[in-house]
Amino acid sequence: MFNTKMSQKGKVLALFAVLSFAIAGLAAAVTLHLEQYVTAQSPQSNPYDPNICFGSNVTQATCPTHSHSNSQNQTDIVDCFKKIEETVSGTAQTENYTKSVQNFNSLIPTNNDIALINTAAAESSQPVKDMDGVWDLLMNQNMTRYDRQLVLDQVNILLTEAKPGFTILQNDQLSLCITTELNSLGPTLNY
Repeated sequence: MFNTKMSQKGKVLALFAVLSFAIAGLAAAVTLHLEQYVTAQSPQSNPYDPNICFGSNVTQATCPTHSHSNSQNQTDIVDCFKKIEETVSGTAQTENYTKSVQNFNSLIPTNNDIALINTAAAESSQPVKDMDGVWDLLMNQNMTRYDRQLVLDQVNILLTEAKPGFTILQNDQLSLCITTELNSLGPTLNY
């Protein structure tokens, strides 16, 4: 066809360039197709993920959950446990859930990280004894977003450590509910 004199090195380089462009084009086409698929598959009923919402630079106005103020009822997180309990059926499951909640609550005052955040970040001399105490800590105006995330992480660890143990579904539902309630607080003065 073309009778050109090209060195072996030049041929390899030309082939590499052509293949690079072909692979880049294929990758772009696949990415475009996947983005369209993900957009089509995303649920319209829940436009945000509370876990992502809490961890980003959004405000209460751009990441709403509930219309709460910082002076809201202190039992919001405790209500999470009541909501999940309503989904439990059977005497054995109810007994297991109740014991797990009781054990979870007994772990809160023994958690050194929550106690440290309470005294250092929130500058409180009152010990955190239960979920109402955790809620008070989260509402403290000295708490930063990072401090709140640390407390949430510790609560999630305690949910996992509670005995005889929550089911995976209960654990996930409790964690999501607590995260959602935390998002409803909005920023503090130091947020």
